[in-house]
Amino acid sequence: MRLFAAGLILILAVPGAVMAAPAGTACLRQDMVHGWTVVDDRTLIVTDRVDKKFKLSFTAPCQDLKFQTRLAFRSPGGTGLTCLGHNDYVLVPPGGGMPAQRCFIADVQAYTPPPAPK
Repeated sequence: MRLFAAGLILILAVPGAVMAAPAGTACLRQDMVHGWTVVDDRTLIVTDRVDKKFKLSFTAPCQDLKFQTRLAFRSPGGTGLTCLGHNDYVLVPPGGGMPAQRCFIADVQAYTPPPAPK
């Protein structure tokens, strides 16, 4: 029975290791994305399902983000538990005669909105 319990602990510990973000970074899991706000063609503010906000920056400008109602957040080779980060991408679906585009992520940071002016 102890061997079984030790194996179960090992199995349960592995997904936690996949979910953990490197020290000092924010973990936006690709399966937790709930919505986004376009700041400009290089920046999104992404909200997850528990209302945490993240600032997602792209390595290059991403065309027509403000007109999109659907985006896909991808971490190739990862699972839904994987934290999005450098070189993962946001897939903008084709539309309006434009092909699909991959907007590669430069950085993901926790985001706190600035205080409202008084």
